[in-house]
Amino acid sequence: MNFASSEKVLIVAAHPDDEVLGVGGSIPLIKKRDSIVDLVIATDGSSTQYEGDDEILTKKFQEAKDAAKILGIDEIIRFPFPDMRLDSVSHASLNTEFEKLIRRKRYDTVFVQDKGDINLDHKLIYHSVLVACRPYPNQSIKTIYSYYVNSSSEWGAMESQSFFTPNVYVDISETIDIKIKAMSAYKSELRAYPHPRSLRSIRTSAEFFGNQVGYEFAEPFKLIISR
Repeated sequence: MNFASSEKVLIVAAHPDDEVLGVGGSIPLIKKRDSIVDLVIATDGSSTQYEGDDEILTKKFQEAKDAAKILGIDEIIRFPFPDMRLDSVSHASLNTEFEKLIRRKRYDTVFVQDKGDINLDHKLIYHSVLVACRPYPNQSIKTIYSYYVNSSSEWGAMESQSFFTPNVYVDISETIDIKIKAMSAYKSELRAYPHPRSLRSIRTSAEFFGNQVGYEFAEPFKLIISR
């Protein structure tokens, strides 16, 4: 992937840690070109899993800040929607939040979770991002990629119509250790090997995708549109 045309990049994450799992090796490469990289976390990240636990909510977003600092992310934007319950939010409301953000910040490139993920929040966000980024006169978005999330994308493949089919691979051999360091900041999300969100599995996954295209480590993406 050539990042030369990406000057203002938006990483869309349903939950804290999705951005590292999907784009954690590519973000430092984008930043090397002096591009702006912002992160929007579209849910509160914990209200369903840890109902009433404000402490874990605060902890998760501190972890997000720590990971963002490691990756070089410029700004974290938070939407107020409920974790794991985006199906209770109107499609129009979610669309509007993304539209307002993109219109205000004038991003040219967006990375978003794939529609084939098993996580319903991911699917709904994917569709809302496509609505917000649809090509019309003066639309700032030129390129959209979907990305792979460990423990969500591969489980989505169990449904025959939901395969993640990457067509773009980024060589992250020089940044794999940064990705692992950033994920290490998410202590509340890490799991023991052989869980897909263990540090060992994340490295192995990057190795698997890299070996498909002759790299030591890679992050896979699906190019949705480029204009």
